[in-house]
Parts: sequence; C-alpha cells; structure tokens
Amino acid sequence: MTIAKTTGGNFFEDFKVGHVFHHAVPRTISEGDVALYIALTGDRRPLHCAREFAQSLGFQRETVHDMLVFHIVFVRAVHGASLNSPSNLCYSDVRFLNTVYPEDTLRA
Repeated sequence: MTIAKTTGGNFFEDFKVGHVFHHAVPRTISEGDVALYIALTGDRRPLHCAREFAQSLGFQRETVHDMLVFHIVFVRAVHGASLNSPSNLCYSDVRFLNTVYPEDTLRA
C-alpha cells in the first residue's frame, strides 16, 4: 500500500546528509516571551531575570534562557523540515555559540 504525501513537511526518506533548511520568517524574542517563559518554568536564575547581576558578569543585560532559544528554533523546524518524520525526536551536540538578549531576532 502506498501512502500519498498530502501535507507539507518531509518524510524520513526525503532527508539527505548535509541538507540545510532555511526558515523564511525570523522570530524576534520579546521581553514578554522571556517573562512568560520564566513564569511558566519557574526559572529564577539571576542571569535570566536580574539585569544588574548579568551586567556584573559582563553581559549587556539579562540573557534569554538557552532552552527558550532552543524551543523557538525547534518549533520553526517542525512544519518545514519534519512534520511527517521522526527527525526532531533526538538532538545531540547542540551548541549555543552566541548570547541572546530580549529583542534579538533569531533566524534558523
């Protein structure tokens, strides 16, 4: 039995090693996003919610939690890259190479 591809997104067999996906719509992280993430997760790390503390460590201001950045990028990958595939079920060797601040725009 053959199943027709009727929705967007790739199936497992569509992926090739080295394929890069660029998502057309960038996403700006607002201060509201950060506040909601802190409220929902209970994150009280001063680096993410205390400007003076973050500045004392050499940052411009409080930073966006790495996992919020990851989740925003992850969600953007689901429709275009893996809606029909289990490709987003495992990540390894994830690295956060730049500090992200509220009002920064992410491109994935």
